[in-house]
Amino acid sequence: MTPGRGSRVVLLFANTAEHNSRATRMTRTLLDAGFAVTWVARSGPGLPERETRTGWDILRVPLPPGPRWLPAPRLPASRQAPAPRPAAVRAPARLARLVVDGPGRLLQALRYQVVTRRWAAAVERVAPPADVWQADGLVTLPVCLRLRARRGGRVVYDSLEIHVESGAFARLPRAWRWLLGRRERAWARSSDAVLTVSRPYADVLARRLGRAPAIVMNCPPTPPSPAAGEPGRPDAPPRPRRFHQLLSLDPAAPIVLYHGYLFPHRGIERLFEAMALVPDAHLVVMGFGPRFDAYREAAAALPHAARVHVVPGVPPDDLLGWVASADVAAMPIEGNTLNHRLTTPNKLFEALAAGVPVVASDLPGMAEILRETGAGVSCRPDDPADLARAIRSILDAPEEARATWRSNALAAARRTYNWERQAETYLGVLRSIR
Repeated sequence: MTPGRGSRVVLLFANTAEHNSRATRMTRTLLDAGFAVTWVARSGPGLPERETRTGWDILRVPLPPGPRWLPAPRLPASRQAPAPRPAAVRAPARLARLVVDGPGRLLQALRYQVVTRRWAAAVERVAPPADVWQADGLVTLPVCLRLRARRGGRVVYDSLEIHVESGAFARLPRAWRWLLGRRERAWARSSDAVLTVSRPYADVLARRLGRAPAIVMNCPPTPPSPAAGEPGRPDAPPRPRRFHQLLSLDPAAPIVLYHGYLFPHRGIERLFEAMALVPDAHLVVMGFGPRFDAYREAAAALPHAARVHVVPGVPPDDLLGWVASADVAAMPIEGNTLNHRLTTPNKLFEALAAGVPVVASDLPGMAEILRETGAGVSCRPDDPADLARAIRSILDAPEEARATWRSNALAAARRTYNWERQAETYLGVLRSIR
């Protein structure tokens, strides 16, 4: 059956799917086009096993425990770049790491295989029939392929990142990443369609996977016209000042916003340092993640702690009103992996849709969009002083210049970076697979 009106789509997640704005937009697009949609995700503390949203259900499946007979040794959480050493010293050091890490990595890989297969079997028991199984990232791709083999349908691989170069995968030894890359290539070529989120990612994945992904960027809907506080539009509603109300700040105090997942290598630590060099402005770090409490404690220990605020994230449907309350949207992501160097994060497109000037890392993925749109200023993400310089260049600019940045951001969101354009591509891919 060619997927179309009346078809059933199941989206599979390797997380709890609580804050997935991309999947939410895709789902609403599918529902409007007449598809039936179900999400299958992992369970989490305090979350129901079955949740009903407007038009679709979320089924959460607990991750089964690993076998007791197969230990899971604790390995280093990260691999820092070693200090330069002579070749005569490097070779024995590599051999020593291989001897120490090798068995542990192998045991972890075996345990992961067992747990994943058990979870896939549990998913198969609860998932409804589907015409399309969509993998939200690499981890769920083999699960979707298994479901297709057993129950029919088509498989769509939504490669949200260059996965082998991201997160925990990027910290694996080179040989392990090579093997994982080989498996991803085979799985992707076996899929019926591959998606990704940007042109830079698509170029890399086309070479690595042997097929060109369709590009579906994770953009918000087209901004309304007139947008809140839009320059030159006297009929535009005033810009919201939600952070000022939440934190009891002077309405004139400038707000620098970081929003999204709170995790290392996103530049949050550099933002904390940079704000010491941006007097009178307040930094708001708004998001979620396992390091939320750690970042809140770090902010409280700063000499300028009164101007740094770490607050919980908000639902995707309410996000743009909060982003529009900022004067600068900061995203100084570090270029520590290929995935980060080429990233075009959701927060970039959300800032454009909210009409907020952007300060972003001078990395290929983001800097190209800033140059194209004229919606902000780039900076060196490893230098707090340069990050502060970029922030001040916007906050200290004349009102006319700041209005131009805001106008450029909104124009780019209306012209190119909006969900309506992406939805056409997404639906076209689903209707083309046979």
